[in-house]
Amino acid sequence: MAPRRRLRAWKVLLALLLTLGVAGFVAYYFATEKLAGDLVKPRNAGRDFDTSVPDDVSRHLRVERGDVVLDTWVIEPRKERPPESVDWVLVLHGVSDQKRTMVGLGRRFANHGVGAILVDLRGHGLSSEVPITYGAEEVPDLSAVLDAVTAEGYSLGEVGVYGPSYGGAVGIQLGATDPRVTRAVSVASFASFRRNVRPHLEAHTKDWSWIIPGFFVDSMIRIASMRAGFDPDDASPEADIAHTNGRHLLVHSRDDEIVPYQQAVDMKDACGERCELLTLEGMDHLGSLSNQPLRERLHTFLTGEPLSSL
Repeated sequence: MAPRRRLRAWKVLLALLLTLGVAGFVAYYFATEKLAGDLVKPRNAGRDFDTSVPDDVSRHLRVERGDVVLDTWVIEPRKERPPESVDWVLVLHGVSDQKRTMVGLGRRFANHGVGAILVDLRGHGLSSEVPITYGAEEVPDLSAVLDAVTAEGYSLGEVGVYGPSYGGAVGIQLGATDPRVTRAVSVASFASFRRNVRPHLEAHTKDWSWIIPGFFVDSMIRIASMRAGFDPDDASPEADIAHTNGRHLLVHSRDDEIVPYQQAVDMKDACGERCELLTLEGMDHLGSLSNQPLRERLHTFLTGEPLSSL
């Protein structure tokens, strides 16, 4: 009887282990699918947006690139351009945000003699409800926007780009690939899509982040990029900035809890003399996106004149 009891015990144990293994696999599968989907889902899905256009917007464009439509506002300069300034600034927004929140900055540039172009990135605001791609598709989107503005009769000359966080990462990539962009300012931006995923998870899992294995992160990256239809290695500001011919201002806080400061340092090292790193102290990710040191250096970098001159 003892051998039979031992055999039954082994069978029960094997069945239990098999059940736990299947349950673990199912949990892993659904967790990976869910989190990967969250990385690239359209941020405008199921949301209502104000469709009105501010009175001081000079042109409202619906720029088409393939199946994607990009909602764009153009604000013409209201005075003569400063001598050391770019001619136009492409003003981008952060993830899950929209161009309407950036219109105040666009007006500031226009009041100072610099035209402003504001765009809802794909998957945001009033643009097409499609997956986001961390720059892989956004960069050619924005080049198409610049083409469309030119087709409206505007002479763009030198273009600057400004973007906070996600928008800044897109702006870095645009500045490294479109020769019309000669200056780019990014704030609290990630160095690459691959490097952004684990900090993103850690910021949302807090004390549990240590249990997240590397293969789980790799699976998320693979699934997310497949769903959105892009190569994750094509979304790398750090790789692109090494080949830029323009000037870049990187703004980052040492205390950023979402995007580690080291990512900005690595981009600065890759860029060399063409990049300036403005280090903020004692600010979290959100705080680094709106503060006086940023406003002052941003304005000087793009217009060649101090903010107080406005």
